[in-house]
Amino acid sequence: MSRSERVYRVLLLAYPRDFRREYGLQMEQAFGDLYREEARERSGRSGLAHLWALTVSDLARTAVAQRITLRADHEEVAMYDRKLAVVGSVLLLAPLYFVSASLLKYGLGIGFLFDPLEAFLSVAGRRNVFNVVSPIVFLGGLSLALALNIYAVARLNVSWEDGTIVSTVRIKLGLWNIAVAAVSVLLLVTLVGYTFLENFTYR
Repeated sequence: MSRSERVYRVLLLAYPRDFRREYGLQMEQAFGDLYREEARERSGRSGLAHLWALTVSDLARTAVAQRITLRADHEEVAMYDRKLAVVGSVLLLAPLYFVSASLLKYGLGIGFLFDPLEAFLSVAGRRNVFNVVSPIVFLGGLSLALALNIYAVARLNVSWEDGTIVSTVRIKLGLWNIAVAAVSVLLLVTLVGYTFLENFTYR
């Protein structure tokens, strides 16, 4: 390997890692071919200077473009994950209020959250509607919040390669998404336990 080829290999570090992994070897090969062709057609330093002028200008332009594209892609994914966390947080509000109000009321005797709800449900028609709608809103909303934020944190890819099913799991530590998923699990466990105790325990 010539000195110019070794220098070019170092300059390839300007590209993002994934880009180098996919195209690095081909780019080194292409530069080596151009270097040898230039050495045959043009003698002396002028040929080498011409090759490096073209190479450096192309590398600067394309490496910057790849970095900008990579950053834009990461920012777009991060924004999408934040939106999933926001949607999940909104879905948590109703069950979080109900569980907090119930725990304060029946656990500590503090009714400032539960009393307005109890007053609102004192009308028979409202209570019937609440009993029908609340399981859907609470359990369905929590399940959806959990699913959306697990999707933001863990991505599963399944492919077929040479007669074999290959699956990969990508885990990304999104703090807000993990927090929403954890709260969703806690609330689901609490509500399911409450439902079981309310309907299936002997009184």
